[in-house]
Amino acid sequence: MKRAGLRLVAGAPPSQDAADLARIARGELDGLGGLFDRHAQALHAFVRRATPREDADDVVQTVFVRLVDIARGYDGRRGSARAWLFGVALRVMQERRRSFARLARTLLDLATLRPREASDATAARLELEQALGRLSEPKRIALLLAEGEGFSGPEIAEILGVPLGTVWTRLHHARLELRTLSTEEPR
Repeated sequence: MKRAGLRLVAGAPPSQDAADLARIARGELDGLGGLFDRHAQALHAFVRRATPREDADDVVQTVFVRLVDIARGYDGRRGSARAWLFGVALRVMQERRRSFARLARTLLDLATLRPREASDATAARLELEQALGRLSEPKRIALLLAEGEGFSGPEIAEILGVPLGTVWTRLHHARLELRTLSTEEPR
């Protein structure tokens, strides 16, 4: 009995995926081409079925761009990287979904404000932007990554290339300064 719509996909030889990922981990980006050739089509088909069609290209591109940073985390003893790449794609899709959900909530909140509240919200946004502008750049960036983009402390440390303790210190001081700024008299 033949199952309609399902097909088995043979992965690359495990050693080839592991070798390409090891090269990427060493900074040799030519390993991306082989992985892309072997796995992009299957990833794209999966993502296209799991997300809005127009997002599929962006998700697959993000997966392969992200490999540059995470290739060292691949355990070459696993065999084919296919399952690992699908896991990366799932995380990218989840991050996009959370990001869009935050945006949708914000837009909905703004749409439901009465005119008076909308002008109050605009004033509050301007006040926040001014306060953020008064923070040092390292503190502002750490705060925006945490609060605005939803990154965790370890992710921020990785993005900024600083120790995790530095991230926590910057966030702590940024929040303290914002609290102080919000209690000051307007200039």
